[in-house]
Amino acid sequence: MLFMRAVLAVGIVAAAGLPMAGTAAAEQRPAPSRIIATDYSSGTPALVSLNPVSGDVIETFAQNAEEGVLSPKGSAVAYIQRDNTCIPQTEGCMYARHLVVAEADGEDQHILVRGIAPETNHAPYVMHPDWSPDGKRIVYNSPRGMEWINSDGTGQEVLMAAGGVAGTFSPDGKSIAFVKTTPYETTDGWEDGREVWVMDTATRQVHQISTARNALSEPVDWSPDGQRIVYTTENGLSVVDVTTGAVVQLQSGWTDPLSNLQGPVFSPDGTRIAFSARNFVDQTHSTYVVDATDGKNLQVLRSQGATPTDWLNK
Repeated sequence: MLFMRAVLAVGIVAAAGLPMAGTAAAEQRPAPSRIIATDYSSGTPALVSLNPVSGDVIETFAQNAEEGVLSPKGSAVAYIQRDNTCIPQTEGCMYARHLVVAEADGEDQHILVRGIAPETNHAPYVMHPDWSPDGKRIVYNSPRGMEWINSDGTGQEVLMAAGGVAGTFSPDGKSIAFVKTTPYETTDGWEDGREVWVMDTATRQVHQISTARNALSEPVDWSPDGQRIVYTTENGLSVVDVTTGAVVQLQSGWTDPLSNLQGPVFSPDGTRIAFSARNFVDQTHSTYVVDATDGKNLQVLRSQGATPTDWLNK
C-alpha cells in the first residue's frame, strides 16, 4: 500500500508558501465562508473554522476537540473529546472518547454519548459525529456499530452493527452514506474489501455504491446536490456518482506523493474539495483544496495540519 501511495502525485506549495507553477492560487478564487476542521497545529486538537482562501483560523469553538460539526443553524457544535481519566491497561493508560455537544460559543458543554467500552482491548470511544440537516439527530460510530441519537439525548439507536463506519447524512437527510467492510473471495482465499454504501433513513435498507473495494474507513462527504460522494482510497481521493456508480479518481494528475488522506469535504457550490494529507517526501501534514470534477488545481491551503469535517456557506 505504501508503494501505491508513493506513486500519487500532488502539486505542493514550496517552503516559501507559494503555489507551484500550473496550480491556481487560492487568493484568486471566490471563497465560501468557512471550513470546519480539527486543528492540530498547537499540539492539542481544537475545533476551528478556517478561511477557505487564506487557511487562517477564523474562530475556535472548543479545545481538546476533534471531528467536530456545527448544527444546521450554527448555534451548537458536536465533537469528540478525550477524557483525562486513565483506564488501566496491561501496557499503560487508555482514555475514553466522548461525544460532546455545546453551544457554538462554548457554553453549556455536556456529554451526549459516553465512550463505550468495546469487547477488544482498545480504549472506549465514539467517533465521527454528523448532524442531520434538520438538526434533530446526530449519527456517530461506536464499537457497537453505526448509531444515532436525538440531539436532546433521547432515542439512542444502533442503525448497523459493527462493519459500517463513519456515517454522513445526505443534504436532504433521507440517506446516510458510510464505508462498509465486507469479505469477498479471491483465487487465494478470502479478503476484506471496503466500499461506500448508502442507507435509507426511513426504511433502513442499504445498497452499495462503489465497487473497487479500495475505500478507507474514513468519513465520506456528499456533494451539495446529493449526486456525488467523495471518499478516501488506498490511492488517494475518489468521487462516485450515487446513481450510476461511475468513479472519478482525483489524484491522477497530481505530481508529488501524498499519504494519510483524511476528511474530504465538498465546497458549498460543489466545485472544490478540501482534505488533509501528509506529503510522502518531506512528511509535512497540510490541508489541501482541489477541483472536485477532475482533481486539477491542487494547492496547499494551510501548511499546519487541520483535518476538515465540513465546508459551510454561512
